[in-house]
Amino acid sequence: MRKIIAIILFVVVLVMSTVFALNNDQTISVNYLFNSSELPLSLVVFWAGLCGLILGILGMLFAVYKYRHRLKRANKKLANAEKELNLLRQQPLSSKDPF
Repeated sequence: MRKIIAIILFVVVLVMSTVFALNNDQTISVNYLFNSSELPLSLVVFWAGLCGLILGILGMLFAVYKYRHRLKRANKKLANAEKELNLLRQQPLSSKDPF
């Protein structure tokens, strides 16, 4: 079901992008830092969206790395605590029982 929704969403975005590109074929002047050029509006919007997508993915990669590192450290602490607990469980109880 999830794949079907993803495919439908992809087709809808593809159709909307195509309609947008066909309706916005006028050229605009894009000024770079040292240069300028004439490009179709749909191409400028596409590249701006693609750059935003790439920057968003890079930002998320750093966050995912940070949380994976935290998870790895927490799993090591858990493993050490479980080892210590198992060692304590294996020790005999002392004869001086406070109860």
